Amino acid sequence: MTRKAWLSLLSIVLAVFMLVVGCSSNDDDTNANTDTSSDNGTEEVDNGDEGEDEAAALPPMTEEEITLTYASWQNMDLQRFLADKFMEKYPNITVELYELEQEGWNDHLTNLASTGDLPDVFWYLGNVDVPIRNMWLGNFTDLFEADPETDNILDSLVNKGYFDGERKMAAPAGYLPYTIFLDENLFEQQNVDMPSPDWTWSEMLDLIETMTIPEQGIFGYNTFTKLVTMGPIVNDGSDGEFGWDGEKYDMTGEWADALMKHGELVRNGNHAPYFDTDEAEAAFGDRELWAASTGRVAMQMDAWWTVDLFSTDEFVDKGIKWVPYTVPQGDNTDSMNKPAFIDFGSISAVTEHPREAYELLKFFGWGRDGWEAKLEAFKTLEREDGQPVFNHPDGLPIIKDQDIWDELRTLLPEEHYYDDFLARAKHPIPLGGAAMPGFQTFLDEVYFGGEYGDIELAVADGQVNAHDISADLTEKINQYYQDALEELFY
Repeated sequence: MTRKAWLSLLSIVLAVFMLVVGCSSNDDDTNANTDTSSDNGTEEVDNGDEGEDEAAALPPMTEEEITLTYASWQNMDLQRFLADKFMEKYPNITVELYELEQEGWNDHLTNLASTGDLPDVFWYLGNVDVPIRNMWLGNFTDLFEADPETDNILDSLVNKGYFDGERKMAAPAGYLPYTIFLDENLFEQQNVDMPSPDWTWSEMLDLIETMTIPEQGIFGYNTFTKLVTMGPIVNDGSDGEFGWDGEKYDMTGEWADALMKHGELVRNGNHAPYFDTDEAEAAFGDRELWAASTGRVAMQMDAWWTVDLFSTDEFVDKGIKWVPYTVPQGDNTDSMNKPAFIDFGSISAVTEHPREAYELLKFFGWGRDGWEAKLEAFKTLEREDGQPVFNHPDGLPIIKDQDIWDELRTLLPEEHYYDDFLARAKHPIPLGGAAMPGFQTFLDEVYFGGEYGDIELAVADGQVNAHDISADLTEKINQYYQDALEELFY
């Protein structure tokens, strides 16, 4: 059966299910719409129009004995724990986990698909163009839009995975925010006040310059994550990288400004020497020493998962105290949007059990039941030697329930920095490659390997002015987006 025919059949089946549920007078109350606005974050039954509630209900789960397959790069101990909890909830469903190496992830999926073994539920890595071109993505629009729990997803994420604005074919499954770490001890040594948790973009740039002290070999910042990604999202309130506004890209404004500023800071010596360079050897005595481990960098632009590394004895013994800040807010916007690493999952376009696969995707991703299980796992899972599997939670909630956020907070250090961080980390914006068709292909073919060479290096070296090429890049990236949509849907 072709993918198009399968999707047509699924639509008919779902329509029949919806009709049956709408005509039934004995619906389970758990299928009613919910109101998640209460202070304690718990769900309350909405006593609004009964017919409207029934029409929005999900079709029932099967009672037959079935097996669902699942593949992601989550910690395997966590995956096994979640699979067991899901099977407790649905005793007739067996979950089979695929253990795949994260390296070459999309190649592993390609190999599985070639033998007809694409998992019923899977994450794809980085480039959404891969599952688009291979026609792996199942359309679960009707299920997602009929699900009361959809209203509980963080506002900035709920519409991600609608690749043409109408069809829901992927959903956020993991959330790791961009994090800017500041060395509190270094700030104290230099008698510079730590910034407010509500710091602004210009305040961050000023601090980078203030904390650059050449005579002491101290640098203002080091990068893993980049200003050029952060700038458009926080300064324009963009809904994605490179000035994406929900319909199109615009690289002529904040993207160009941020890249030019980064180039200026690199040339002025505010940025730490890059890894494995003569400059790094001259500055640190070791060209392969990570700048963030030297005690001579004020800010490390990084990701949430590095919280775990920075709490180890290596950094404590060196007198380095990295504390987390969210990416600052733009100077002239009320938007709280922040860039984030968002992992996306989908159901297979050829799964025999789309309804149940959707529920498995949700449980491992944004579902409240799944998040309750994750918190239990973060607290209780141990290795064979008795050491905890998780020193810190593996990611942040994708849902609004404040009680879930409060419980996660108890698993983090007691310092106020973590309270401040979590309170400002509820508007994540995914990176383009995973969320936007055509984006990664544009990066590969134009941004890093086109007529301008590696654009970021060229700008940093002063060879190219970002403003001079931004209009051309804007036209190209929007064309790549349209071409990818046509490949997916036409």
